[in-house]
Amino acid sequence: MSKHGHGGARHERFDPARAAMLDDPERLEALPPQTLFSLLDAPAGARVVDFGAGTGTYAIELARQRSDLDVVALDAEPRMLDLLRAKPAAAALANLRPVSSEALPSLRGTAERVLAINVLHELDDDAMRDLVGLLKAGGKALFADWRGDIDRPTGPPRDKVYTPAEARERLARFSLEIEAETLLVYHYAIVASLKSAA
Repeated sequence: MSKHGHGGARHERFDPARAAMLDDPERLEALPPQTLFSLLDAPAGARVVDFGAGTGTYAIELARQRSDLDVVALDAEPRMLDLLRAKPAAAALANLRPVSSEALPSLRGTAERVLAINVLHELDDDAMRDLVGLLKAGGKALFADWRGDIDRPTGPPRDKVYTPAEARERLARFSLEIEAETLLVYHYAIVASLKSAA
């Protein structure tokens, strides 16, 4: 068991009052959209669910770059979705759909890709099961989150996030198989797929 406890004892939902931080240009420099989208490797025509989309910074950019994708920006916090919908860039994208967590049952098993940015440390076990349940057979999820193995000038404290090794352990508990891992300046990015039934 990690220092954070089984299932992660660090699950504190992001405060919507701090939403402006999500659109900070420095955030995009530390976690470049193009790097993430390359790792995501969404096939043509795929449904991509941005799980915990917040104000939609990455979902909007993905939908803008890939008009062939069905991008679902999912967030449990209504105020975040209101901020997302208020963005002119979001309103202009026909392939972007902001939805609340109430839509989870209708999305189950429909996503070729799931994008989870800076949320793994916030997800309790039920939320992890919801995320994994979105994946189609053969689908993949990209988890990009703050590194707990280094000192950083930004982001949550080290004891509130996972080290890359702890993240791998947590994903494995939900039958996710690691396919690729990249270390960035302040983040790790892990691509994982559902383990095939033996």
